[in-house]
Amino acid sequence: MKTITKFLLICAVVLAGVSCSNDDDGKSTTLIFTPLAEVDNSSTLIYDLGVFGDPELTTIIFQAENARISELRQNEETGDIEYVYLAEEGFIGTDRVHIQTETGPLGSPESSPVMIAQITIKVSE
Repeated sequence: MKTITKFLLICAVVLAGVSCSNDDDGKSTTLIFTPLAEVDNSSTLIYDLGVFGDPELTTIIFQAENARISELRQNEETGDIEYVYLAEEGFIGTDRVHIQTETGPLGSPESSPVMIAQITIKVSE
């Protein structure tokens, strides 16, 4: 298995490549980061999203198309959210997954920042 760096370690990359958008009433903000992960086709990728957001409000909004496993798990020891990926047998190429989280309660009238990780996964032999 291969563990990729924690979300906190890529904060510099996130801050450098963040896209923000506010709706007219200023109550929501969307932060997008686009990390690249690499894995060979016989290994499981575990991408640690760190304290990405509320685990109960974190979902895959665009599923990886070439995966036997593509799911979110919460690390019981650290509480971090992890994305787990295993390519379909024989798949070599690029896959993508989009994961979204909200930091506040659904339907909350207060500002509720949304973060989206658009992970590109390069699968090699």
